[in-house]
Amino acid sequence: MEKVKGIILFANTWSMTDENTGNLREGMTIEYVMSEDLRPIANEDGSLGYRTIKESVPINKAKKIEKVPGIYDLTFGYTVRKGRPILKVMDIDFVSEL
Repeated sequence: MEKVKGIILFANTWSMTDENTGNLREGMTIEYVMSEDLRPIANEDGSLGYRTIKESVPINKAKKIEKVPGIYDLTFGYTVRKGRPILKVMDIDFVSEL
């Protein structure tokens, strides 16, 4: 697992009933940038600025979101989906306000 500092810009919990199984599914959507500051940046491909990343994390991570926007340690790991490894946020730890 690898830790990276990032800025969480948005967080929202969600719940829904799975249409196939009838089970309740819950999680939290987060949107973040993989940077600990928002200084102007020119990327290697010629683009400018930061691209946001959106993903869903387990609902038990919601209690770790203290302030948004905020700087967080994002711990990444791999999960397998349809036989392919996917890099995902596995843990979140608050560092400071932005």
